[in-house]
Amino acid sequence: MEDDKMVFKSYLRGLLRDLKRLKKALKEKNYEEVDKIIDNLIDDTQKGIED
Repeated sequence: MEDDKMVFKSYLRGLLRDLKRLKKALKEKNYEEVDKIIDNLIDDTQKGIED
């Protein structure tokens, strides 16, 4: 159970980093970066569902 909690916290830390990058890219109107970050989030989520 503790391992699951550690894995989930690790996932949340990564998600938080991505969301901060996404917010920064939006503020800078760097839409190519926004698109890339969203694609990565979608891929990571899809992989997590399939595991």
